[in-house]
Amino acid sequence: MHSIFKLMPYLKTKWFGTFLYDDEVIEKKLFPKNADEIAERLYKILKGEVLDEEKEFEKYEPIVDEKRLCKIGKLGKVKRLEVRAADFGYDKDMLLNACIKVAMRKIEEEQKERTKRISEAVNALDDLIKITNILLERLRDWYSYFSFDEIEDGKELAEKLSNIRIGEGALDKAEEKNLKNLANLLSSIYKVRQELEGYIKKVMEEMAPNVSKIIGPGIAARLIAHAGGIEKLATLPAGTIQLLGAEKALFRHIKDGSLPPKHGVIFQHEMINRAPRNKRGKIARLLATKIAIAAKADAFTRNYIADDLKKEIEKRYKEIMGKA
Repeated sequence: MHSIFKLMPYLKTKWFGTFLYDDEVIEKKLFPKNADEIAERLYKILKGEVLDEEKEFEKYEPIVDEKRLCKIGKLGKVKRLEVRAADFGYDKDMLLNACIKVAMRKIEEEQKERTKRISEAVNALDDLIKITNILLERLRDWYSYFSFDEIEDGKELAEKLSNIRIGEGALDKAEEKNLKNLANLLSSIYKVRQELEGYIKKVMEEMAPNVSKIIGPGIAARLIAHAGGIEKLATLPAGTIQLLGAEKALFRHIKDGSLPPKHGVIFQHEMINRAPRNKRGKIARLLATKIAIAAKADAFTRNYIADDLKKEIEKRYKEIMGKA
């Protein structure tokens, strides 16, 4: 019976090493006595990867009890492995530190994944806005052939044309049908936009409530996407935040000496884009400074300070605009 175990030993990985055994330990590969190294291996196990130490025992065709190890062994029931970390010079503090590092890395990975998803949502919203503008322009041009009414609101125009009854002789039934189809399509896109904006708002209020409140969820999402996450945004100086999204213009400035950009994504905020040109730089710096503070609160302390920041922004904005 002992010879069978020798032919088909068991393979088991503990937090401090990998063991090949039957009635007793046959061979072992201990992990470095370093919390970072142990954390790296524990994280790989969480992701379902096979460790290098485990691969070294593949030639024995061991019996394993984890699906991730099926590549190097046969899945089955294994005997209990009686080994203690302390017997090999490992202590509980090392395990605790390694677990903390794994948890922090997992949170970081989840944040990266979440940032990617919100970035996709923002990109989708931008695409829908472009499509909406193209369709709206086409619809207005078409509508102008048989009506002098000027309807500024795109949603209102689409809704009106979806239900319109064109007077006899104004256009044939086929044209009326296609005009309505275009209006219905535009109405549908507006609804999808509204749902997507609601989703972005909800996610941003959870991920970055302070930044979202002072700059708006859409711009907040774009800033976080450009920075690579809320934690990275929190580490950026205000000057860099001010230029996020203006990378192409900055590159042109460096390459051919064109005028440097004064602002990037945050230009979309009405305080900047509605201000006189000579005021925009100061307002952009004001917002970027407060965004930097808000991002630090969102990323590290989770304290809600947006209301105070908004008051400070409004006060300084009035001073810049000469309305104080």
